[in-house]
Amino acid sequence: MINVLEMESSKGWGGQEKRTVRLINSLDKSRFRVLYAVQPDSKLLKNSGNIDAKVITISMRQSYDLRAIASLIRVVRENNIDIISTHSGKDAWLGTLVGKLTGTPVIRTRHLSTPVKSILSYNLSTHVVAVSRQVQDYLHSRGVKAEKLSTIYTGIDTDKFRPGKGIDLHATFSIPQGHTVIGIVAVLRNAKRHRDLLEAIAPLEKVSLLIVGSGPQEENIRKKIEELGLKNRVVMAGHREDIDKILPSLDLFVLPSNMEALGTAILEASACGIPVVGSRVGGIPECVIDGETGFLFEKENVDELRGKILSLIRNPDLRQKLGTNARQLIEKQFSVEAMKSETEKLYERLCHA
Repeated sequence: MINVLEMESSKGWGGQEKRTVRLINSLDKSRFRVLYAVQPDSKLLKNSGNIDAKVITISMRQSYDLRAIASLIRVVRENNIDIISTHSGKDAWLGTLVGKLTGTPVIRTRHLSTPVKSILSYNLSTHVVAVSRQVQDYLHSRGVKAEKLSTIYTGIDTDKFRPGKGIDLHATFSIPQGHTVIGIVAVLRNAKRHRDLLEAIAPLEKVSLLIVGSGPQEENIRKKIEELGLKNRVVMAGHREDIDKILPSLDLFVLPSNMEALGTAILEASACGIPVVGSRVGGIPECVIDGETGFLFEKENVDELRGKILSLIRNPDLRQKLGTNARQLIEKQFSVEAMKSETEKLYERLCHA
């Protein structure tokens, strides 16, 4: 039995945390036992009933929290921990220090494509997992040792996210019948470039946009909708828990980000057999095969984005073909089973090194 201590200092419940929970829940429990150290006031703790691990609370106030270090050392020793797995800045430093003090291998997973301030904690880790090749290449370019790096793609639950009958978007969101429905699922922040998508669809006829998500840019996005005269063709749906029911009912999915480590929402839409238009940034070209599972465009190029959308609107057969290919790509390369298998191999290799 390999005992794993997962650590997460983030208090949120986004793609990073959901990926870790999917991984924990999928591990072979006859071979792996998992403890999950989370913040006392985190959303992870509130979702602990859905996590197949022993969830413990440790306050991780800062990267050099002596009380947290002492608590973690006790957890490692009392539970014979074989692997420490970290995910965010604070827990990465805490986990690395505890690993050095207890002689325990430490894995650092990098989920984001944002700039890294310091690579020290990465090189002090035993191994570094990137969620895309782009993230791995970036870390290496910053000075993280090549022999420490590998990529394990985010895995999607292909039973939950699958082609089929979802909810009636036209009835649920009062979208006019006969309109092509484009969807975007993303936090409402500048980097997701909702404004580019709004400008792209503004001149198009019989096209409606469903925006799912919440975030700091909500008011600005609403102002942009008003400015472009799109109030009757854009639905701001806010945060939704039924994404797996919404995605299969879309005609196409668009993510025009100017920064993206991989794009979990793209993977989920692809798993539902929906063609995707994504910007050529970060890890998106690794999960959207241009011309085969969807289309890529140059970031912030509204005219090119509009052209890609139009080509899919005008060709339903192409949408069907790309959507079928997208589902096949997810099953082959981005399934939970693939993520689980690669992670289990890594755990076993580090334990027997």
